[in-house]
Amino acid sequence: MNRIACVTLDMEPDHGDPHKQIRLLENPDYFERYVSTVNKYNAKVTMFTVTNLFETRRKLFEKLAARIPLEFSVHSHTHDPRNACTLDEVRNSQKAYEDFTGAKPIGYRAPIGRIDKAGLGHLLDHGFEYDASVYPSYRPGEFGYNNLHMPNVPFRVTRADGKSLVEFPFTSIEKIRVVFALSYAKLFGWGAYSLLLRLFGLPETALLLSHPYDFYFGAIPRSTVGGLEGWAMRRNSAAAFNIFDNLLARLRDGGYSFAFVSEAYSLVAGESLPAFSLEKWK
Repeated sequence: MNRIACVTLDMEPDHGDPHKQIRLLENPDYFERYVSTVNKYNAKVTMFTVTNLFETRRKLFEKLAARIPLEFSVHSHTHDPRNACTLDEVRNSQKAYEDFTGAKPIGYRAPIGRIDKAGLGHLLDHGFEYDASVYPSYRPGEFGYNNLHMPNVPFRVTRADGKSLVEFPFTSIEKIRVVFALSYAKLFGWGAYSLLLRLFGLPETALLLSHPYDFYFGAIPRSTVGGLEGWAMRRNSAAAFNIFDNLLARLRDGGYSFAFVSEAYSLVAGESLPAFSLEKWK
């Protein structure tokens, strides 16, 4: 299979903003710069969307879809990390997606990657064909994870009744398992991050993670995010669009073809993938 890169945008309100704005869509300068960068590389964006935003941000989403190659996918209904993939979240997000697009969703991404056995079961029961929630990496803290045992490539989650779905993990840089994301490139700085990419590389199927606020977090006034997290998110904030440009250029120059996640799913669905039994999921 050829190298495939999927640019993903987790569409949610700006983190730590009391007014719940989405400045990437609402600020003309941010909007135009994002659009021009995506189109510069003929990239395709899969927007994992908090589906309760379909009603309140419909016109902004339609405006973005008219300017770049964009597909919608599901990022839960309310973006509650403590209820990331409950039955209500799955049902409500599916209905909101269908109401907005007129089609059934095939993909899901849980907030902060908090997918679990029950949530995967709900996705299987509701006909989802892929999930994109697992971080095959390590992060401490309240919403942390340790998934170093998980593959860094698409794999299949199977259930005893014969149903299955494909898991697209958040791509990490090979061997060292640093997440392939705009936020991490900002945190390390482009010099160090690009060195890691050169030394260790990426898998053949690579999903690039981004959020709207990654592009301008340092410019959000009165942010409620403080401490180490706030410091990390503000690092290199003014250079975020340039770093995003560098990431897309690295993918292009590395021989990757840009695709929607749905297209990547179509390519890998028939492949022999590593398999994880849902019954043994931890």
